[in-house]
Amino acid sequence: MTADAARKHPIFPPFTEWVDAFALMGGWDGKSPLPGIRVEEFVEDDAFTVHAELPGLDPQRDIDVTVEHGVLRIHAERHRDEREPRRTEFRYGALARDIRLPQGADDEDITAHYEDGLLTVRVGLGPVPTKLRHIAVERR
Repeated sequence: MTADAARKHPIFPPFTEWVDAFALMGGWDGKSPLPGIRVEEFVEDDAFTVHAELPGLDPQRDIDVTVEHGVLRIHAERHRDEREPRRTEFRYGALARDIRLPQGADDEDITAHYEDGLLTVRVGLGPVPTKLRHIAVERR
């Protein structure tokens, strides 16, 4: 028997079934088939910038960007084509991503644009309050 021969009965069936199910969900690399939006975040030129991969969408109809309580929310919806595909590997339905904004983010200074399947959201950054404040402790 060779080392790469497949086992008909695994040594640990429940564990093997769990690993197989985990692999179906995308495995260890984070590429899950569950709806999600892949992003890049970075700070440059006094702004917090988010790039979100959203290919094949109409930004006016399918993408909604909101901010509330220091959280940027990107919501998108991919609609099925009227044609019935013979085979599809595309994901349809709602996708969402919440991103906590860094300290100093100005939720009044936000812009977003969409080009070639990439949504770019820019949030202006003001100074981060770093003033140390001492609190008096009273004796009772």
